[in-house]
Amino acid sequence: MDYRELMNAVGPRTGQTQEWVCRVLREGITSGKLQPGMQLKQDEVSAALSVSHIPVREALRQLEAQGLVTIHPNRGSVVTSLDRSALEDMMEIRASITYQLAKRAVPLMTQEDFAQMQELIEAQKQTADAFEEERLNYRFHEIITHRANNKVADMFIDLIHYNADRYLRGAFYADEARRTRSISEHQAILDACRAGDADKACTLLHDHILDARNCIPENMA
Repeated sequence: MDYRELMNAVGPRTGQTQEWVCRVLREGITSGKLQPGMQLKQDEVSAALSVSHIPVREALRQLEAQGLVTIHPNRGSVVTSLDRSALEDMMEIRASITYQLAKRAVPLMTQEDFAQMQELIEAQKQTADAFEEERLNYRFHEIITHRANNKVADMFIDLIHYNADRYLRGAFYADEARRTRSISEHQAILDACRAGDADKACTLLHDHILDARNCIPENMA
């Protein structure tokens, strides 16, 4: 694995070395460049990133806490593999958390929020890049959930995003019909938010997120 490609995607080293190493490895995992089951050798990572073993070890522990890495005593670390049941559970949890956050958030949303969400929808219609569309999609949801000002809930949603979207990305954004439907659902969610109809917006969001379960790859156990 050429870790320099991941380094370039993350950018120059800033902050604590451990956090930077964590960002580099997480970029590799969430982008799919570091595949589920792939071994992450401390010596190799340390040499490639020009850092000592200590920040690499601490970064791997942090990624283990996020569910992205599994550390086997005396056998090293591997990129965590998820099964269908775990992915389905994650999407149900994400839908439930988002529903509760939206109930609090919608009455607090501003015209600026609505304008940003509309811009994201228009950008989604134009892009053909799966990673860019994923970023736009996540930002759309983030505008709503962040208005609830619940940092703990935001953390859980981020963790689910890191873990689940690497499996869903290909199937979701490669299907033009599903992609078009998703954008249409975003517009309906935005329209409900603009109208101040929190109940409708919450229901639309909940169902929209659960629909992503249909994108779980067929070859997963």
